Amino acid sequence: MNEKILEILKYEGPAPFVTNGRDGVHMVSTWNSYIEVEDNNFLIPVGGLYKTQENIQNGGEVQMIIGSKEVMGISHMGAGFLLKGTAVFEFEGKRFEKTKSRFEWARAVMVFHINEEYELI
Repeated sequence: MNEKILEILKYEGPAPFVTNGRDGVHMVSTWNSYIEVEDNNFLIPVGGLYKTQENIQNGGEVQMIIGSKEVMGISHMGAGFLLKGTAVFEFEGKRFEKTKSRFEWARAVMVFHINEEYELI
């Protein structure tokens, strides 16, 4: 994983992500501070995200944008990435318990496996 991605996550900001389903594109968001990194995965606490879950269960890809004006980008301050990959929802196990200990409201953890990363700015 690009080190800039890890640096971006140190700063608070929205982290919107999309899935695609029968009804078209579905967009939601989380916060950078909610994301925990494990290997090439983002662990994201799940409160609602029912449509996202449905889209993922039906084979939908996940795309996420993260950024921070506090991190040096390609040519100036301000870095951002488009991340593409797959995800699963986990309702039990180590990753879920770890997430639940930080966010008592979490009903699951979304494990977003990043397959592609593109630096945008």
